[in-house]
Amino acid sequence: MSMCSRSIIAVAVLAAQGVLAGGALAQSPAEDARVTSPRPRAAEVSPRVVDQKAQMVEKMLFNSPVAARVAGSQNEEARRHLTNARELYTHGRALAGTGQLRGADGLLNEAIWEIGRAQQLAPDQTAKLVDERARYDQLSGSVSALLRTYQLGVSGPGAITMRPEATGERGVTQAMAAVEQARVLADAGKVTDANRTLDQALSLLLKDALQRVDGQTLVYDRRFASSREEFAHELARHRSFDGLVPLAVLEYRPSKEALVLIERYVRQARTLREKAESQAAASDLQTALLSLAEGIDHLQRALQAAGLSVPQTMGSQ
Repeated sequence: MSMCSRSIIAVAVLAAQGVLAGGALAQSPAEDARVTSPRPRAAEVSPRVVDQKAQMVEKMLFNSPVAARVAGSQNEEARRHLTNARELYTHGRALAGTGQLRGADGLLNEAIWEIGRAQQLAPDQTAKLVDERARYDQLSGSVSALLRTYQLGVSGPGAITMRPEATGERGVTQAMAAVEQARVLADAGKVTDANRTLDQALSLLLKDALQRVDGQTLVYDRRFASSREEFAHELARHRSFDGLVPLAVLEYRPSKEALVLIERYVRQARTLREKAESQAAASDLQTALLSLAEGIDHLQRALQAAGLSVPQTMGSQ
């Protein structure tokens, strides 16, 4: 016997006993004598509410994109839930026709649940594609941020020396190849496959970034041709640390309290970056560099709150 049939039989039995008609079960005189207070009655269900709900369910079952999609899907379980929903709707309508409103309302609620389950098992492919495309954009942004972090770690006008040296070149090379493969897949419309490939690239880059930053001592050789060039380098470093924060959160899963602290540090860091950009635009580059340095310090604190150990002070040669 199916779940739907059992539900219908149970409702019919209760209706026959008078439960669904709005009253309590009949009691014997002895039971009446023992009752000191009346049983609470459930809230009444009006004919109008039941009728409106039935009309809504009918539209969902017989005249909606959801019903058409589920009926035409290859998912047998989804189609079974849709069939259950239609049976529940039919019997709910029958109970409503005999005045058993509470039983009808219960069956219609079950029908709505069955429709929802069927919809989950046979999702809208267009909506799914939109979600996958949004995820692709998000993953691409994260990968780009980590690649910038990597490039800053091994090259650039302000060369960074790492001790001990561990650039993870093989993993980064594999990640860059995966990024290119993901781009080809996305251009071919295979966004889901592209996202799986980007996930692999992200994992490789995140592992490299955490290994290079976690516990390392960073020493900067300041060999900039001008203050403007130094500012551009520090601005890129600020943005790279900013992009690393959500990845560290994903990796280390900090507590809710830590997340509040992280959000505050990141917000302050971004405010300082905006301030630095305004100062640089006014040619006050030395002050802008100080603002950027303070912002980077806030981002390092955010990473530390996430669980990633980063140096708070850096010497210069």
